[in-house]
Amino acid sequence: MAPKRGTVSAAGRPSKAAKKDTTAAECKLIADALELAQKKGMPADVTTFLGAALKHALPTYKEARHEFQVSVLEMVERTLADSESVLLEDIASAEATVNGGEDEKSKREAAVISAEQSLQICQETLKEKQTLKAQMLEKFKATLEPLKEAQAKQQDGDAKDADLDKAKEAFAAARSELLVPMKEAGGSKRPLHNLAKQLKAVQIEDSLWEAMELPLLKKPEQRCRFDAVILEQLDLQLSEKDLAFESKLKEAASAKEERAAAVRAAQDAHDTAKEASEAAAEELKAAKDAESAAKASSVEAHRAAKSLTSELADAAQQLDTARQRLEAFRSGPLVCFNELLERSAPLPEQEREEPPAETPDAPAAESGAAAPDVTDSKA
Repeated sequence: MAPKRGTVSAAGRPSKAAKKDTTAAECKLIADALELAQKKGMPADVTTFLGAALKHALPTYKEARHEFQVSVLEMVERTLADSESVLLEDIASAEATVNGGEDEKSKREAAVISAEQSLQICQETLKEKQTLKAQMLEKFKATLEPLKEAQAKQQDGDAKDADLDKAKEAFAAARSELLVPMKEAGGSKRPLHNLAKQLKAVQIEDSLWEAMELPLLKKPEQRCRFDAVILEQLDLQLSEKDLAFESKLKEAASAKEERAAAVRAAQDAHDTAKEASEAAAEELKAAKDAESAAKASSVEAHRAAKSLTSELADAAQQLDTARQRLEAFRSGPLVCFNELLERSAPLPEQEREEPPAETPDAPAAESGAAAPDVTDSKA
């Protein structure tokens, strides 16, 4: 049975469902490619939005898109350009690494030499700082004993000076509080005993001690000429003792200042040596830290020099991969986008007319045209 006029076999073109599935897959491919633009600073939420909006704009025929769809697709186009730029930069970076292999080798070899030289300098500096630290520590220890001796002398001398001050005060008190009242009014055995006790430290002559009892126990009006001579001699010796006290106190004051100066000098020497020792310790610590850092740098420089070959091999592999990714991007998402971007609605299909059926030739008699009579024509 012949097919009906104006129909085409369904096997000749894809169904609408098949077209829809293909377009959705292409939109998904393009949306995934948009994520590359994030490496150029495009926010992830923007690429997500464009990927989601893509399926609502790109499948629509070019002539039927409204203004918002056009704007979305323009943004997608620019974002795809950024994605392509990322792939191109990856290629350029890998090419720079591969092409600069010899220069990089020279740089790393120079870095190894420099690191070894720095390490050697740091090691020499460390030895110097260790020696300096030991010397400064010995100098510091040497200041301890002189400081202790100066401080001990100061304490001992100051204690003696204090005793001298007390003796001077007791001597003055004995004269003013005991001797003067007894000379003015006479006294008794008890005050006389206390006076002798107080004045014993000044070492009055024994004969004078024995003699002064007589006039001091008498009232002034009872004293004779001999008593007056005894009291004059007593006052004379006590005045000499007072002058001796003053002289000793002056000497003590001078000695005290000398002892204080000696302590200050010993303390200054101690403090200076301590600061120098602490500074040397800090310098030694810094030298150790510098040596450790130099060792680490040397190890890293050697590692980098040894790993260059493998790094260049990896860079070559990365270059091949980057080129393949760029090719896949251009032949996949980019082609799909451009094709769908410029796709126009197809023209309406024309119904195909079937040709008229052919009819068999009619006999000459039926067609109205008589066959020529050969016989007659001959006649």
